[in-house]
Amino acid sequence: MGAWVYFTPEQQTEMMKKMEQYTPEQLTSLRKEANELIKRLRQGFEQGIPPENEEIVALAKRFKEGQSLFNINDPKVEQAIETFHTENPTEMDHGVDLELYRYIQEAKSHT
Repeated sequence: MGAWVYFTPEQQTEMMKKMEQYTPEQLTSLRKEANELIKRLRQGFEQGIPPENEEIVALAKRFKEGQSLFNINDPKVEQAIETFHTENPTEMDHGVDLELYRYIQEAKSHT
């Protein structure tokens, strides 16, 4: 299912418009970078590194910057993502489940 269905049609349209600003190559590059950040954040989480660790905070900051390219600066988009993870704690959305989502959110709060 994924988080996409948690967005309003208007949010979906706006995010699609944002994505259309990039070439397929740029989108692929952005996805690769996001996947690498998620991988490294998951490793930190699994190794028990505190979310306030300087390196983890830096990774979360970069992840947040990448998200901001598409989330249309709408706090309701972030709320929809959180709702998705809360209602589907074991389901992955782009490699992120509820536990990792909370870890990333905590790290983001230190940026």
